[in-house]
Amino acid sequence: MDPLRDDDPRQIGPYRLSGRLGAGGMGEVFLGASPGGRQVAVKVVRAEYAADPEFRRRFAREIEAARRVGGFHTAQVVDADPEAASPWMVTAFVPGPSLRKVVLTQGPLTPQAVRELGAGLAEGLAAIHACGLVHRDLKPGNIIMSPDGPRIIDFGIARATDATALTSTGAVVGTFSFMSPEQVRADVTGPPSDVFSLGCVLAYAALGRGPFDAPTIPAIVHRIVDGPPDLTGLTDPGLHTLIAACLEKNPAQRPSVQDVLAGPSPRRLPRRAVLLGGAAIAAVSVPTVLLWPEDAPAAKNAPRTPLTKPTPITLPSTEVALFALAFSPDGKTLWGAGFSSILRWDLATAQVVAREIKDDKTYQRPMAFTPDGRTLATDGEDGSVHLWDVASGKVRKSLKAPDVQALAFSPDGRSLAISMGGAGPVHVQIWNTVTGKTVPMKLDSYAKTLVFTPDGERLAGARSSGGGVTLWNAANGKDTDASSDAGEVRALAFSPDGETIAIANGRNWEIELRDASDGDHRATLKDLQAQVQALAFSPDGQILVSADEKNVRLWHVPSKRNLATLPGDADDDQVITFAPDGQSFATTSGSGATRYWTFP
Repeated sequence: MDPLRDDDPRQIGPYRLSGRLGAGGMGEVFLGASPGGRQVAVKVVRAEYAADPEFRRRFAREIEAARRVGGFHTAQVVDADPEAASPWMVTAFVPGPSLRKVVLTQGPLTPQAVRELGAGLAEGLAAIHACGLVHRDLKPGNIIMSPDGPRIIDFGIARATDATALTSTGAVVGTFSFMSPEQVRADVTGPPSDVFSLGCVLAYAALGRGPFDAPTIPAIVHRIVDGPPDLTGLTDPGLHTLIAACLEKNPAQRPSVQDVLAGPSPRRLPRRAVLLGGAAIAAVSVPTVLLWPEDAPAAKNAPRTPLTKPTPITLPSTEVALFALAFSPDGKTLWGAGFSSILRWDLATAQVVAREIKDDKTYQRPMAFTPDGRTLATDGEDGSVHLWDVASGKVRKSLKAPDVQALAFSPDGRSLAISMGGAGPVHVQIWNTVTGKTVPMKLDSYAKTLVFTPDGERLAGARSSGGGVTLWNAANGKDTDASSDAGEVRALAFSPDGETIAIANGRNWEIELRDASDGDHRATLKDLQAQVQALAFSPDGQILVSADEKNVRLWHVPSKRNLATLPGDADDDQVITFAPDGQSFATTSGSGATRYWTFP
């Protein structure tokens, strides 16, 4: 991102601008913030084009096209004014560089990365084509490499599949190096034209250059229409075959995007019966492998969590940060909270409903759901902790609590542990939300994170001063030191039987497993590459999931071995929660990506 220039606007509509994200032939894109603090991308038509009726029509088409495709494959449109003096459109901000920037700064992608890119782009194009549209300008600069997969942006020249050719003052509109022969000739273009552009993009990703690059535009046009693609250096046989097929001159001889998905390269993304507006949601492809024998007894009455690699599905409408997650008791609904909103996903359809909650500080941490997802606790602007009824979006109860640092509900949802900073005499207390009584916990400073034992009889807190962990008796506040050498601790979790506490050791980037009653050391999980930000045990106690600033890791608790290491989010705000049946879990982060992980 670049800083704003002196002549750049500082505000568009109600959105405050803070930097420049990029510019194209039609407009400029700025980083902005909504009145509630959400990060957004604001696209503004250039002043010299705002008076051109054709550009206004194209801009209105872009807004319509992006809205039709939906928020997973594109940046979701949240606001627009095509009739303004300088027409503008606001989309959710998708973090990540463009493919062009990635290749320019880091070089060509590995063959495996190209396969995964191709699968994600093919999935996105399938969604675009399912809406009756052709993108017409797929290029590296219009692909955002977000943490949860590539996003296709800029629908400035998208057209209906049955539309006539689009030209401007006699010149073909588009980016020459990635255009199809029929687009260069200004013929009618359909979905095969996007497939040709896909082949150009994948060649660029694999080689660091386009397959039809030439010194001049006429030479590029000649090569696209009449010359073979230059795939010199593309040694992977599967990629070479796929890209060459996409670059056939005859549109009828190119594969469809469904063929690309079904072919051996890139491998087909796993699909589940999760739909949004009729378009399948993309997931990261992870092979299903039984990694370790099921050689340890499960927790009493708890269903087995499969010892396989889970498949993540990125849920829609998650471009903003969430700070709390909870499954419904039946596991069919996932709740999320953050940025003045409560989100509800129906996991059978992936449809999401958002409810605004009126509190100026609800975009901040901390937040906590009751285990059943029916109540949300937040730190209010008025120096109180508020309990929100999730179904109605209304405050049920409040308790004065200054400078709240952490919140945690007991398993029965009746008690709320609160950590407070400031100079007050009490830094941690447990509030019985039914009777209104509070019990102070002895601590010289506030706790960074709090967690109850599964029976609700004890509370653990990560000390902000001096590091380490304290265990309290929840009834009387009697304390025990559980760890004196863990340094800064960002995450804690109790095993389902309550006998083990997992502690994220910030000093050595390790996870300590300690006796939950006296803090005695049992084992250490090593070889992490970043500080762990979140931990969660599966209901049967067999698996411990950790999230750091690089990866999501699954650990087999009985053998203390790493089951799987999967791509995560580069963010220090992470949340993990398991579904009651142990067959899935959910993660979210401050980057705005919420994923639903299912075990095959």
